[in-house]
Amino acid sequence: MIKDYFKLALENFKHRKMRSWLTMIGIFIGITAVVAIISLGQGLQVAINDQFAKLGNDKLMITPGSNAFSGTSSVVLNTHDKKIIDSTQGVDSSLGLHYQNSKVEFKDQDAYVLTQGVAVNDNPDLANEMYGSYGVAEGRLLNKGDEFKAVLGNDYTKKDKIFKERVNLGDKIIINGHKISIVGFFNSFGNSGDDSTVYTTKKAYEQIFNIDVDEDYKMIFVKTSKGENPNLVAERVKRNLRNSRGLDEGDEDFTIQSTEELMNSFGNILMIVNIVIIGLAAISLLVGGIGIMNTMYTAVVERTKEIGIMKAIGAKNRDVLFIFLLESGLLGFVGGLVGVIIGLGISKAVELMGTYVIGTPYLMAWWSWGLIGGALLFSFLVGALSGLAPAYQASKQIPVDSLRYE
Repeated sequence: MIKDYFKLALENFKHRKMRSWLTMIGIFIGITAVVAIISLGQGLQVAINDQFAKLGNDKLMITPGSNAFSGTSSVVLNTHDKKIIDSTQGVDSSLGLHYQNSKVEFKDQDAYVLTQGVAVNDNPDLANEMYGSYGVAEGRLLNKGDEFKAVLGNDYTKKDKIFKERVNLGDKIIINGHKISIVGFFNSFGNSGDDSTVYTTKKAYEQIFNIDVDEDYKMIFVKTSKGENPNLVAERVKRNLRNSRGLDEGDEDFTIQSTEELMNSFGNILMIVNIVIIGLAAISLLVGGIGIMNTMYTAVVERTKEIGIMKAIGAKNRDVLFIFLLESGLLGFVGGLVGVIIGLGISKAVELMGTYVIGTPYLMAWWSWGLIGGALLFSFLVGALSGLAPAYQASKQIPVDSLRYE
């Protein structure tokens, strides 16, 4: 019986091909948007989680100011603060970071980019653990004993990106009159800020900018001891720094974040973006549902005699109801299937564009059978619910009146 219902619904598709495809446009546009956005969003989440996994969940980032993303702050972290952090229970080691914008020269060309000082001599293990998570495309990381050497962001390997010519291993750049030899290039981060940064040694950084970096840390990177809960260690560090700086609870002029908190923050942002996009796509699904309802009402009118014949030979109300519900559900399902295929194709195209055009590894398509199955089930339900009212109307028709209908 069910097989006959499907066969009847498919026959009706064949007889009304143009109307069926036009009816499904709203459904597959909406499903396309939903599948493409969720696929890219999940891919970005996977890439970010993978990056944080390489960095490890035993890390803390301490920055001056009440907002870790403010970029600038009149408050500073210094050697005394670092000693307080290092003496805190649960802290294994720490690394001070320094950075500021500077003019970089290469072969009679110049660019204004971020220069970062890496205290590789102070803590080579933690420096390599932190920067090694970025991945090296060419060359090597900075080693203990390096002086005027640097690792560059990936944009320096491309022509007409930072300079007209690409920078190669062994080339020298000039920052404030100091020659820096290039020993490596990082993998692409996917953003111009990190991909254009110069990562040099702490000693070179001090001489380049003529400053004592130990009195002005832009960030202190902390590794917690094995077996310690990073969030509990963060609370201890916060309490000790607050007491050392004479601050009341809630008035901290510094920010502490764990890698887990950062990962959750990115996840929440992505979730909000996905919800907004899905909300917009729902408008298209609503339009598609109204289109299906209109088509099914038209089908009921056109097939009034057919309904009368079915009832005259023994079909019950529930049989007629099920036939029209199945037909409207299949309209939604086929529209959803087309939308899933197009959506996955779009997300894959964006991934390829991100990899080969933009050069970022974070734009990637990721999908699961749950996503595909959920999209198809949802589109079927949208179709079936949209056809509920016309199907009910068809099931209540009186056989004699239907057979008399012209």
